[in-house]
Amino acid sequence: MANVEESGGDVEHLLVVIVDLCNAYEISASSKEHTQALSVKQCLDAVTTFINSYVLTCHGHSVAVCISHQAGSQMVYPSSMTSELSADDPRLQNTGKYEPLVHMNSILCDQVHQVVAKLSSAPADTVSTSTLLSGAISKSLCYIQRQNRELLIGRTLNSRILVVRSSSDSAPQYIHTMNCIFAALKNRVPIDSCVLWEDSGFLQQASDVTGGVYIRTPEPSGLLQYLLWVFLPDPSTRDHLLLPSSVEIDYRAACFCHHKLVDVGFVCSVCLSIFCRSTPICSMCNTHFKLPSLPTLMKSKKKKNHKHKGT
Repeated sequence: MANVEESGGDVEHLLVVIVDLCNAYEISASSKEHTQALSVKQCLDAVTTFINSYVLTCHGHSVAVCISHQAGSQMVYPSSMTSELSADDPRLQNTGKYEPLVHMNSILCDQVHQVVAKLSSAPADTVSTSTLLSGAISKSLCYIQRQNRELLIGRTLNSRILVVRSSSDSAPQYIHTMNCIFAALKNRVPIDSCVLWEDSGFLQQASDVTGGVYIRTPEPSGLLQYLLWVFLPDPSTRDHLLLPSSVEIDYRAACFCHHKLVDVGFVCSVCLSIFCRSTPICSMCNTHFKLPSLPTLMKSKKKKNHKHKGT
């Protein structure tokens, strides 16, 4: 799917996939709320097949995978904690399989099973209901920067991030998520978004600002089809394809005082903090706002009325 000029030896492509596992086991159990439930295994199989297709598309394609959940985020591939598979490993004995892909798939499967086991065993009152997306994007950007520094002279790296999300937005993470979005924009890293259940205002803004593609799958069971159709081509190739039209983007911001999404708010003129209510002192930069007091306004009105009566 890559262009002929970009598939040469001087250009490398890096795709960082962020998989959201927040409430994945709960969503698969409550299939009554959704017409077609999607289990963790089905989601992992679709993402793994997409990653394998991306790696086999071009020799210069490389992949990294980050898992995001309620308790944090972690890079699961490439993983320095995982040892190389031995030659006599039974997973490598099947003929017709590319050994690097078998190695990668086994690492992803083992790491995801460990994360899901920890989440399912944790008490319900100690685990939040939203994923730490900002931390996953931050780690992905750090990994991209490290790969850029390790490039040989004369080679370039085209990087992008793909977020596969199954949870809803968390207003307290608005500031951190927006900082990650602007960092990706400065480093020219597009953020693609594939949302499974409900629209995400944060990811809509991330894809629109960075030049990525946002899509909400109407049928979660067809996740693999949407991944291969929309997100497999490189950004330079998408101009020649007929992709889904963009939806109306939710640009609402979260206030800094109560962490709630607001349509109309009050903005500090010094630090640009957003508040849902008017306040005489900015809680972020301690700036005092000079607001006219009520007695002064009443006195000015009385003077005007007295002048009109005298005339």
